[in-house]
Amino acid sequence: MGVLQRFERRLEGMVEGTFARVFKSELQPVEVASAIQHEMDERAAIVAQGRTLVPNDFVVEIAQTDAERLDILVESLSLELATLARDHAREQGYSFVGPVRIRFEGVPELATGMFRIRSGVIRGHTVEAGEVRQPVSDLPRSGGTQFPGRPRLVISGSSPGTGLEAGSTYELQTPVTLLGRGTDCDLRMVDPGVSRHHAELRVEDGQVVLVDLGSTNGTFVNGQPVRRVALVDGTNVTLGRTTMIFRQERY
Repeated sequence: MGVLQRFERRLEGMVEGTFARVFKSELQPVEVASAIQHEMDERAAIVAQGRTLVPNDFVVEIAQTDAERLDILVESLSLELATLARDHAREQGYSFVGPVRIRFEGVPELATGMFRIRSGVIRGHTVEAGEVRQPVSDLPRSGGTQFPGRPRLVISGSSPGTGLEAGSTYELQTPVTLLGRGTDCDLRMVDPGVSRHHAELRVEDGQVVLVDLGSTNGTFVNGQPVRRVALVDGTNVTLGRTTMIFRQERY
């Protein structure tokens, strides 16, 4: 089954009929998905032997009327399109330098059903050299989502070999935050004990859930191995030799 077919299958798992009502114009999710694949192929650049870099930051410009219809589904559709982009990159042997992000913007001059794509490269946050390093983008970006209680990870202390510094903070900005050693992670950890895609933090109804992604060395909460657990303020989260404290104010 191809990348686009898998994308369509995942869309079918959403509320039946929702997409049919929202996309009653000519705008179709599969067409947008195909255009994102084409954008990646067109902008693929060989930067080293065996490494081809592609954009990881996409803006889908759509008609204002379509943007209004899409509003209730934009978060879910953006996540599915990001999954499609990662699948396509894996099949083609492409590399990212940061997490895949896709967002939609309403543009007054576009007619209903029309769209166009802008893309760029943005490096992800990295836990290294005593700080959470901020990304630098070649596309202007809007601020991240503000979740209730400002959920965030705080480095709890220096660990041998990781160069981490106590107090460095990463605030959750998207519904799903990928943690790991890979360059496409939202929060990349330069830690040999951390898997490429180690764990995810998922915001579900205002609560943050930590999910281990089958990591080699496991994910630990308050010293205990976990596969999936809801986090509360003050919880210790350990990946490899990296320990962080989860913080979230009551609301």
